[in-house]
Amino acid sequence: MRWLRLVPVAGGAVALAACGSGGGGPSGTTTSVRSTAALVVAGLEPPSGCYVTVFLAEDVTKGEIASVQKRLLANRVITQVSYVSKGLELRRFALTNPKAAKAMHVNPFADRFEVVPRTNGSVFAIVGDFAARGGPITNVKPSEGCAGGPG
Repeated sequence: MRWLRLVPVAGGAVALAACGSGGGGPSGTTTSVRSTAALVVAGLEPPSGCYVTVFLAEDVTKGEIASVQKRLLANRVITQVSYVSKGLELRRFALTNPKAAKAMHVNPFADRFEVVPRTNGSVFAIVGDFAARGGPITNVKPSEGCAGGPG
């Protein structure tokens, strides 16, 4: 009687192993999607194409920045995360508006993250996550490159 109960379990394990889900390493016939995003260093240019800017609150702490970064990196709909300091954003602004940047006595920009979604449609999930769960942010805004529709 006991054997009859174990047969379906053993049969299921054999079937999983045959499908490549038996825990052995990656097989040549399966593909995998990277489950976590890559952390990249931000430069003088924002990402090309579709990306989402997550604006951080002015009084955000280093711990809160680390928490938001960890949350973004763990999000499966995100492929790339960059932290942009307010200083870097001012340098970016100065490249396109040198006179205005020279006339500034304070830096009006906020620290932010620039996040590249897997698809343009993933933008909704990123924005929705912050709308539902909040965080030390002031806004989450898709770039103009996301307006082209799902990609």
